[in-house]
Amino acid sequence: MRFDIMECGIRIRAMREDLHYTQMQFADQLNISLDHLKSIERGRRACSLDLMAQIALTYDVSLDFLILGKKSQTDAAKEKLAGAIEIIEQAKRML
Repeated sequence: MRFDIMECGIRIRAMREDLHYTQMQFADQLNISLDHLKSIERGRRACSLDLMAQIALTYDVSLDFLILGKKSQTDAAKEKLAGAIEIIEQAKRML
């Protein structure tokens, strides 16, 4: 597996959108220019390791996922747990 700058940018954009951040809001939060963020999301520019770590912390994802797209066992367990919680909440609303 190798680092794919385009795929990394796509993952960063998708996660930003999931959090309902605009590009401007997220660029401000990361203390980078809007153009820098746009270049990262389009796969035209790679992040520094410091910025990659900051993004991973912001999204609460592993660097493995952010860089390589590999989900850790912890990330997979979190997704399953979130799904189970949603099912329980739906059942609770039905009662």
